[in-house]
Amino acid sequence: MSHLERLPARALLVSLACGSFACSSSSSATPGPVSDAGASANVAADALVADAGPTLGMTDAGCPTGTGFQGDNACLPAPDPAQGFQLHYGPTEYASDVSPFVLEPGKETVDCVYQKTPNTTDRYVSGYQFYMRPGSHHLNMNINGQAEDAGFGMCQANDQSPGILGGSETPKVDQLSDPAPENAGLAVKVPANSQAVINFHVINTGTKPILREAWLNYMYIDPSQVKGIRGNVFLVGGVGFRIDPGTHQTYQYSCTPDRPTRVLDLAAHMHVHATRMSAWKVASGQATKIYESYDWANPNDFRFDSVHPHNPVPDPTTRTAGAVSGTLTFQPGEYLQWECEVDNPAGGSVLTFRNEVETGEMCIMTGTMVPADDPMKPYDFTCTLN
Repeated sequence: MSHLERLPARALLVSLACGSFACSSSSSATPGPVSDAGASANVAADALVADAGPTLGMTDAGCPTGTGFQGDNACLPAPDPAQGFQLHYGPTEYASDVSPFVLEPGKETVDCVYQKTPNTTDRYVSGYQFYMRPGSHHLNMNINGQAEDAGFGMCQANDQSPGILGGSETPKVDQLSDPAPENAGLAVKVPANSQAVINFHVINTGTKPILREAWLNYMYIDPSQVKGIRGNVFLVGGVGFRIDPGTHQTYQYSCTPDRPTRVLDLAAHMHVHATRMSAWKVASGQATKIYESYDWANPNDFRFDSVHPHNPVPDPTTRTAGAVSGTLTFQPGEYLQWECEVDNPAGGSVLTFRNEVETGEMCIMTGTMVPADDPMKPYDFTCTLN
């Protein structure tokens, strides 16, 4: 991997390649173009109603009011330029510039917007906030080495997966500081005026048009306070999916890091037909369950540190999500094994590895980590399997 240092990520996707790690897979029986969408997104789109104010306007902090679209109150004011910077996906002028960002009912889209980061010198970033209007499925931010014109552009392969600037499946993320003392000083490095790209997947399952918009704040940290470089966990399963209608099957995968790795958090990324994702740490032939989630639209993100000593215990009988508690580390030769249970009912479509949530399926374990051997030497725990 290249190692411009990275922020955490909760998102995805296609055209991925295997890195330097050992990995295996098995199965056992038991933006782009706008497309139709029939499933629920992270935020229930059935509840979409315009929250228009009496007149279109802007607050003193630069947030829109009275747009006629739900989510004006999701706007995030930009930080003081001395303390951080903001990236924005959405209109620059709400009286006449909204049409490229409007998504009609029953539609789904994935696309990329390019812009430069405003920092004029290389800066380390530690805290971050991501706010999105309703309808979001995933949001990925990355930095590319090649300059692009500002605005919409073709998504490149590396724009589809978690990058330096992070990502989210959750409509609102506030991580201005990490409360765990062992995580103090973890950061990423953002080169001056970097070429940023925002990959946004939005689904409108409601009856009214929605506005595709996101605000992303990044907060600086003094270089003298940086104690480690945060990296990504991005373990991709299912690239070779071709799941016929009438199939109910569990797909299993495993990978080991090639450096000692401390995992900070984990979350599942699945689509409509995946009913469960489970994960284990396999060391010395012993498997310990470390994660389980049952909700594709609102995947659980569990953290592994000293301030989260009581993660819920997963319970398959009640379909209760949960995870192991405490520090979670992997040595080379110890495997993170994960599996997805997929139920594609008879009469539906063949499921392949793709963005569309009704006709595509994925089995991706995503999260963040820091190297356990040399925290200042960047590393990502990644692999890609069929």
